[in-house]
Amino acid sequence: MRTLKLPYLATAAVSGALFGAGLYVSQMVDANKVLRFLDVTAIPSGGWDPSLAFVIVPAIVVMFIAVRFSRGRQAPLFDLQFHEPEYDRIDKRLIGGAVMFGIGWGMAGICPGPAISLIAFVPDGLWLFLLAMLVGSYAGSLIVPSGHAKRLADAR
Repeated sequence: MRTLKLPYLATAAVSGALFGAGLYVSQMVDANKVLRFLDVTAIPSGGWDPSLAFVIVPAIVVMFIAVRFSRGRQAPLFDLQFHEPEYDRIDKRLIGGAVMFGIGWGMAGICPGPAISLIAFVPDGLWLFLLAMLVGSYAGSLIVPSGHAKRLADAR
């Protein structure tokens, strides 16, 4: 498949930089802030921090509008086609993966996107988190292979 290289790559670079800056400005890279947001049991005591909802809700609204707008287009501006997921079923593997991701996020207070953007600031413990993330991802792929072909066959 042929893509329009320079505009495509420039858009990807600007989007990645903007996303990383947004994570930093919104403080989603601060594990303690994320953990205070996730701890809804602290609502009665006043210890819950709802401020990240002001990041999440506008992001959902913007993406909702962007997806609706893109449905009326033949192709994106800097590529030849849209790249939508090949598999769109909700199954046990998806739910299990989401649960494990959520547990890990709740334990560490950080997820892979912010962790990668934190490389610019090198906080204590980041390298351990990144190493654990990579080892866990690799180990998971060995324990439960992706089954990509089977999932696509199931989708059809």
